[in-house]
Amino acid sequence: MPTWKGRALSRVIFGPIVAFVALLDVSVPSQASGVVAAPLAERQRIDALMTTLHGRGQFDGSILVARAGAIIYRAGFGYANESTREPFQPSTVSSLASVSKQFTAMAVMMLAEEGTLGYDDPIKRFLPELARYAPGVTVRHVLNHTSGIPDVGDLGIDRPGLTNGEVVAALAKESPLASPPGTHYRYSNAGYVLLATIVERLSGQRLADFLATHIFKPLDMDSTFVREAAAAVQPAFAMAYDPFGQPTGDTNGTVGDGGVFSTVDDLYKWDRALAGSSLVRTSTLDAAFTPPILPDGPSTYAFGWNVRLDQGARTLWHTGSTGGYRSYIERRPAEQLLIVMLTNHGNTKRVDIASAIVHILRGEPFTLPGQSIARRLYDAIKADGIDTAMRLYDSLRAQPAPDYDFSESELNTLGYQLLGEGRAKDAVRVFERNAESFPRSSNAFDSLGDAYVQAGERELAMMSYSHATALDPGNRHAAATLITLRSRSTVAFVAKWGGLFLAVTALAALAVARRRRLPKRPGG
Repeated sequence: MPTWKGRALSRVIFGPIVAFVALLDVSVPSQASGVVAAPLAERQRIDALMTTLHGRGQFDGSILVARAGAIIYRAGFGYANESTREPFQPSTVSSLASVSKQFTAMAVMMLAEEGTLGYDDPIKRFLPELARYAPGVTVRHVLNHTSGIPDVGDLGIDRPGLTNGEVVAALAKESPLASPPGTHYRYSNAGYVLLATIVERLSGQRLADFLATHIFKPLDMDSTFVREAAAAVQPAFAMAYDPFGQPTGDTNGTVGDGGVFSTVDDLYKWDRALAGSSLVRTSTLDAAFTPPILPDGPSTYAFGWNVRLDQGARTLWHTGSTGGYRSYIERRPAEQLLIVMLTNHGNTKRVDIASAIVHILRGEPFTLPGQSIARRLYDAIKADGIDTAMRLYDSLRAQPAPDYDFSESELNTLGYQLLGEGRAKDAVRVFERNAESFPRSSNAFDSLGDAYVQAGERELAMMSYSHATALDPGNRHAAATLITLRSRSTVAFVAKWGGLFLAVTALAALAVARRRRLPKRPGG
């Protein structure tokens, strides 16, 4: 294993030490906590993977792996709080972000089982203020993201502390849907805000109270709750940091789309409930885990879960992301396998890590996730400037087997970090390189437009936003910003040339009047 300099390893694995600890540096929690001994090689390889990832700066948080209902790996890495050096443990409370959606979906499923609502009921039945805006949208459409309802960011209202009521009010004033209901998959946080509102109106309870009463308390998920908009993250919880080490917490105020805080231990209890029928009937779960068939083919999203096939078997999974918090849950019912991760240092290759663990459990080789090129370039920019960083990027990317992640999101993350630091010119260079690397990405050109705006390059910004909307007509942010910039350009033009135009017009009018007052020539 390579030695990684400049980073102290902090690793916590819980339970009584087994006889092989001196050899493996692994311990196994007690049987009383629902843990059984996994084959030694499996535990050793999973621990080696996670320790290596932590050493490379790719994992800070907690992880739990269970098979057939028994926990086979449970560990924490790094710090929940960098200031206090509090270790991140499996019992550490952290934000689930969008993994919260499966709890909102379960609340809807419970109401459906008791006959309070139907999946094919129009949402206007419960949200009459949306009768004009979304007449054909059903509860089912919203659950599986085929409603056509735009995301919060597309509504132009995204800000810290945004409330559910503000989202509903904005949608009531919104223009037509992005697509006809039931025709296209389009992820919408706003849709799950609406589902939370429906649950609250039908149950007479806040979503936080409904979930606590019907899910968290019955399952003994004692560390799980919905954090309201006004509630601060408590010091005992995991603090969040961006990939560059700066504090960046969960500032979201909406619930239903996010808002749940939990632990990997509690999510293990959630998995056990889903494996049985303690919350809803098995037939209800089967229907909820089945994505719809759309006009352009099968979708990959069901009721609060992404669904994919692996070797012919269904895999249920979801990621979560808000501020520096990241979450992940993956369930493989056929293999009775659960993988849960909660982290607090920005982008974590959770899907790739889970894939590596699956390969380990199958006795197959795996590839380590690529390291963050954004973090490497950020250090280079700080030390030697943007030109050196761009040369480094080209050099590393040209290697036959690069050990870095060169996905679009990496440079996008770096670019916005630089914008946040007021380094607009450096950010422009980064976003330009990203647009060159991903010429078919509407998001890449949308982000480039943002950088041009901050750099004062209005014409270039309008060109970038225009290209972004050409690549994706549904990119509402680019379209709205383009309209704003064009209107400002018109105002600026009038302000700059309007006075001269009025003066010329006035002189022309005076000349015409003067000619009319002159006496006609004889014989004229």
